[in-house]
Formats: sequence, structure tokens, C-alpha cells
Amino acid sequence: MDLNNTNLTNNGIDIITLNDLRAQFLLPNTVVLSVYLVVGVIGNFLVFYVYKFCMSRHRSDRFFIPYLAVCDALSCIIGSGFAISLNMRPIRFSGDALCKGVWFMTKWSTVVSALMLLLIAVDRYKKVCRPFKNQMTPLAKQVSMVTIFVVSAVVTFPTIFFHGEIQFSARGAPHLTGHMCGRNSLFTGLETYFTVYNGVLASLAFIGITTVTILYYFVGKTIYKQTKFRNRFTSSPRKSFVPANLPKSDSGVVSDGNDDVFVDNSTKEESDNKKRKDSSESFYSTDDDLEDSSIPVAIRENGRRKKSIVNQVLSVQQTLKKYKISILFMLITVVFVLTFTPRLAIMIQEAANKEFWTGLSDNQIRLTLFFYRFYIVNNIVNPFLYAAFDPRFTREIKKRIPCFKEASV
Repeated sequence: MDLNNTNLTNNGIDIITLNDLRAQFLLPNTVVLSVYLVVGVIGNFLVFYVYKFCMSRHRSDRFFIPYLAVCDALSCIIGSGFAISLNMRPIRFSGDALCKGVWFMTKWSTVVSALMLLLIAVDRYKKVCRPFKNQMTPLAKQVSMVTIFVVSAVVTFPTIFFHGEIQFSARGAPHLTGHMCGRNSLFTGLETYFTVYNGVLASLAFIGITTVTILYYFVGKTIYKQTKFRNRFTSSPRKSFVPANLPKSDSGVVSDGNDDVFVDNSTKEESDNKKRKDSSESFYSTDDDLEDSSIPVAIRENGRRKKSIVNQVLSVQQTLKKYKISILFMLITVVFVLTFTPRLAIMIQEAANKEFWTGLSDNQIRLTLFFYRFYIVNNIVNPFLYAAFDPRFTREIKKRIPCFKEASV
């Protein structure tokens, strides 16, 4: 129903009726937003609860996940809730201070999520590509989180000057006066500043996306190299891997300081093998869990099965398991970029065209609003990615939720 072509000038119509008609027209978008709200809040609450209170022994590589879950939940509550209220009261929204505050919180939560993903990318790069360099300590991570909150507030603070309650003549019924929450810079003489501000935000977003892409390129390159290396040694049988210039330990085990591969020619007990296995795992650990990542490989020589065990010769699948947390954060970042890109494109159009929204038909507005709010999908997808890539998270959920427990039996 195109409200432009509807006769709304009858004497019996009022602003409430017109508001209800427009809210009904936006109902499909409101339903989608309601799904975002419910799924996002429930999913991120579970993520926060499990990672914060049920997995305290494995917080190092998962340190940022509870914080990211809180930001995702806030984005769902504020973003979806605010958008639903705008859909329900498209021309009857009142409260200038409320409008400014919600716009600020909406953009603040988005910027926090973006900066957090940038911080996570830096942390992953240091762990995977620079494992022997200085790493971020828990205190440094906490300070970084506080810094992100403050910087995000500073970056989004100008929003309050460009948004607020707007009084206007209702479309299709010029004799009626409506009130909406939106960009008011056209009416306050701040349009030039709004254009500059949006341009700065778009530039910062581009720089952030480029930086994250470069960091994860090196992370992916390192993972690929290790996968290729381990796959080559797995598929290429050999008697031993004994570089000539490496010293030997008292037990006859070659030790290069890395304990990458051991060839035990003595009659050591299995406990010694386990100690060497643990040592090798600790060397290659990038703070991702090495759960089920090491499988002893028996070497056959002259048709007889030896007791020699080659440790840390990992297949492609095992290497991916080792780096699953890094791969998880890479995918989260990819989803964020894909879902935020439509909003970024619309923001650029807003800055370039002062009449962008007023020039759209009702159907075009409904479609544009869907893509403008599509970034919320990023906040509801993350819990599903955690479940797919982190077996510990899935196990904890099954332990504590009866319906999942019964399904797994």
C-alpha cells in the first residue's frame, strides 16, 4: 500500500490513525526486528553466562568473548528496540532528549563492537604470528576494553547534535503535524558538519576494515603454512626427523629446544613420552586449546612396530582444531563487515544527498530500512558461530539446558 496515493485528507482522519496505517505498512520490518531482539538477547545471554561463569579455566584465549557478547546483547536491545519503536510510532515519536540518547547508544554500541574486533585481530596476530614476542596480559586487555568504551563515546558523542525530535507535516496529509526521531541537522543548520562527520566515520570504518583484513591475512597465511608443513610430514613417511646439528638429551631424544618431533631410541616409560608431548604442545600453543589435537604416530621400520612416537605431526584437520579460536574470530569479523557494509553505504548516501530519505517511495523506505538495520544480524549470528567452533561451549550448553541435554542423549 503506497500511502502517497491514498486519500488521507478526509475530515475524520487524525494523526493517530495515520500513524497506525504507517505502522501497519512497516509491520514486516517490525517482525524481523522482533526476531533479531529475541534471538540476539537469548543467544548472547547464554554466551556471556557460559564463558564468564562456566569456563573459568579457559579464559585466556576466550577473554574477549563475554565482553563481545554483552556488546552484542546491547546492540540487539538498543538497536532492535529503538527501531521497533520508530516503526510503531513513525510520526508520533515524542521526546527530544530520549531521541538523542538512544541514537547515541545505538551508534556507541556499534563502534564498541567494531573496535573490539580490531583489538581481537591484533591479539590473534600477536598469538599466531608473533608467539615469542610480548603478548597482551589480562590487565592490558582490561585497560584496552575501558579505552575502547571511552574512545567509542568520544567518537559517537557528536551524534546528539545531529539527531533529535523533528516536527513536520505528515506525508499525504499536510494538515496534520507529526513528530519523529531522526536526523535534524537539516533544520538546525548543522548539515555541513553532519556531512563531514559522516565522512570521517566512513573513513575510519574503511581504515579499520583494511587493518583487520591485513592482520587476518597474516594470521591466515601463518595457519596455512603450518597446515602445509604438518600435512607434508604426516603424508611423508620417514625413519626419523633428526637434524644433524641438534644436540641430544641424556635419554637419546633429539631436542632442538622446540620439541617438535621426538625419536626415542631408548626404552623410556610411556610417562616420559607424555611429558615430551606436553612440552611440544606448550611450544606450539597459540593460547587456543589443543583439545584432542595430538595423536601419537607409531613408526614402522623393517616391518616391525617400534615404540618410537612422533609427536605434534598434525593433520590439516588437527591444525585447524588448534587454531579454531582464531578462525572463529576471523569469521565473526567477516560477518560484521558483510552485515555492516549496507549501512555504511546508506550513510554515505545520506551524507552526499540531503534529500535521500524524502526522495524514496514507501516501498523503497521499507527495503532501505531493512538493509539499514541489517547490521544487527551480526549480533545474533555470533552465538551460533561459538557453538559451531567451540566444542566446550556446546558441551556446557548441553549440561545446563535440559532440552539440549535430552536431544544429545
